[in-house]
Amino acid sequence: MKITSLSVDNWRNFRTLNFAVGDRLIVVGPNASGKSNFLDLFRFLGDIAADGGGLAAALNSRGGMSKVKSLFGRNNANGRLRIRVSLVDDDVAWDYELSIKSEPRGHHRPLVDSEKVTRDGEVILQRPNKDDEQDPELLTQTHLEQIFTNKSFRAIADYFKSIRYFHLSPQAIREPVPGSRHDEPYGSGFLAAINSTPPRIRSRWLSTIQEVLQTAVPQFESLDLEVDDSGQPHLVAGYRNWRRSPALQQESDFSDGTLRLIGLMWAVISSRTSGGLLLLEEPELSLNAAIVRSLPTMLAAAQRGNDLQVFMTTHSPDLLDDEGVHPCEVLVLTVGDNGTEADVLANVDEAQPLLKAGLPRAEIVAGLIDPCDLGTLPRTLAG
Repeated sequence: MKITSLSVDNWRNFRTLNFAVGDRLIVVGPNASGKSNFLDLFRFLGDIAADGGGLAAALNSRGGMSKVKSLFGRNNANGRLRIRVSLVDDDVAWDYELSIKSEPRGHHRPLVDSEKVTRDGEVILQRPNKDDEQDPELLTQTHLEQIFTNKSFRAIADYFKSIRYFHLSPQAIREPVPGSRHDEPYGSGFLAAINSTPPRIRSRWLSTIQEVLQTAVPQFESLDLEVDDSGQPHLVAGYRNWRRSPALQQESDFSDGTLRLIGLMWAVISSRTSGGLLLLEEPELSLNAAIVRSLPTMLAAAQRGNDLQVFMTTHSPDLLDDEGVHPCEVLVLTVGDNGTEADVLANVDEAQPLLKAGLPRAEIVAGLIDPCDLGTLPRTLAG
């Protein structure tokens, strides 16, 4: 299953979003324009569908309805938070639409204003329905989160549930919190996740990462996983030196760049087998520019022959200028009087003559999103 288009009203920075998506989406924009909030939209759907999750829990973890609903949306879509996702599964076309409102008269609970699912154009769910009219409490939950009501469209629920987000912190990997979930996105459960992978698969994946590190990291030779006497797993790397045996280091001694590259490679390789949607937050952090330039090619290879989609945020011109990146894969965020607007680079009018002239995409994007006047910054700091 893959997402083919997205239509959103009143989500965080965005008054409205409406565009088609392909296998890869690279989100660019100035600081505080909503890049992370854009990725969080898909995490939100995953949290609603997750086991033990649901609409109320997904909103509460984000500070409530008032924190996620756009301040610019009062006169848009009747003030509702509305999300519509179109998907395709082999030859089957799906649409899932959810509209959320706050309960009136001081209660302020989130309520389902409407929920609709279509399969190949046929409506298979339309809420509110007779059950909702007889028992309005049902509108505190979506059918997406209820296995006894989503049987006819469980493929969508399972897809949202499988969405993965990675923004690994080297410090979280070095100092994991005991009991962290294996799918914890910041790295605290990363070593435990590797250790829980079946040995044959783990060995194959670590071997692939080892080959990449041998090219990218000077003197790097080997990578393995070992468990200490207390049961704590550790990455162990061997580095060539003047001695006959390689010098061994654990993850506490790895550079930030090495840890982030290992984490990124593991996220991509593990996602490749299951497909679905992988969300990456600024994957270029701490990485050498030459490695960053190779990321689009690496991701394209990982996506070949499966249903894996990758949406990522970036500030890196090296990532944008890969010849395999098409303008329809670059989502440009710009901040205006009505919040953040978003459109793919291929549809931005100002970019068309520059794209035809063959200018680098990073240069075109910089002209669209960079702050207008940073010349006063040195004078401000000097004063």
